[in-house]
This record gives sequence, structure tokens and C-alpha cells, in this order.
Amino acid sequence: MVVVSRTPMSTGVPLLVGAGPLPELLMREACTALADRWGLELSHISEGESPQETLSKPSAQQGLIRFCGDVARQRPEGGCWLDALADWRQPLVLMVAGEAGGGIPGSAAAYAALCHQLGAPLIGLVQIGSQWNRLQRRRDGLPWMGWIPAAGVPERELALDHLVQELSRRSITAAATGAGAHRP
Repeated sequence: MVVVSRTPMSTGVPLLVGAGPLPELLMREACTALADRWGLELSHISEGESPQETLSKPSAQQGLIRFCGDVARQRPEGGCWLDALADWRQPLVLMVAGEAGGGIPGSAAAYAALCHQLGAPLIGLVQIGSQWNRLQRRRDGLPWMGWIPAAGVPERELALDHLVQELSRRSITAAATGAGAHRP
């Protein structure tokens, strides 16, 4: 029998990653709201940390983890964080800043395609802010899970509840298909 180990960092909960560099305040507020609603602690890893060291060491970080920086930025020693996350089969959620009128930037599709090309287990995408246009998100052809409305928007609590349910469901599916198992 072959035993495949999970990353020490992996808890079955996906890593929250920006689809390109997102404004720090926007990303932090959205991830904090999601972690609070899910009842999980929120921790952070940054672009400047070594992917191999971070992913291979036993970690005290539990709960929801937010990646700070651009996951696709090439590192001086070669490769990028997304390469390492794909190798370690770390489930990911791409966080995308909504545009005025409910549009989304092309970086959403580009980062989803990069995850697919590298074999990174993409759980889905989450829109941060703006207006949620369900019909347009279906037309995008991307695995959208929902949105996090700005603080004070009446739909915020309902949208966060839906998102937590969808994340839980997709995380279980990802774990059943081998996400979180390191590929040698």
C-alpha cells in the first residue's frame, strides 16, 4: 500500500490567492470576513517566503490561509509560488476584484488558465465587491463560487453564507480527488 502524505500546511481548506496583485486592504477585508463567517482563524503567507520551506515544514497555521502578493511572480531562484502549490496539490481559491458595473478583469481567466496549465487544484473563483452579475459569471465559463459584497451591502451575510457552504462542498470534493497530496 502506498501512503500519500498531505502538505503539513494543508487542512483541507483552500488557500486564498489573488488573481493577480490585489489591493492589500481589499484582499485582507474580504478574507477576514470569509474566515469570520466560516468560523476559522485567518493566517497569512507572503510572496517573499520560500515556497519549499513553507510547504514542507510542519506548520502551526490552521484554518484559512491568505497568500499575500502575486502567486505567479517569478522568483529569483526560478519558478513561482503557483508552481510549488501545484506540485504540493494545495487547493486554491482565486480572489478577483470586481469592477464597476459588475465586470471582472481578464486576470481572472488568465490565472484560472495558468492554474489549469500547471495542474494546480483550483477550487473556484470568488468576486470581491462590486455587483454580482450571475448571468455574466455563467457566461465567463469559469468556476465561480460566489461573491463577497462590500461591508454594509444588504446581501453580504447571505452571500457569505452561500460562499461558506460552497467552499465546504468543493473542499470535500477536492480532498476526495487527491488535492492536498504532494506529487514527487
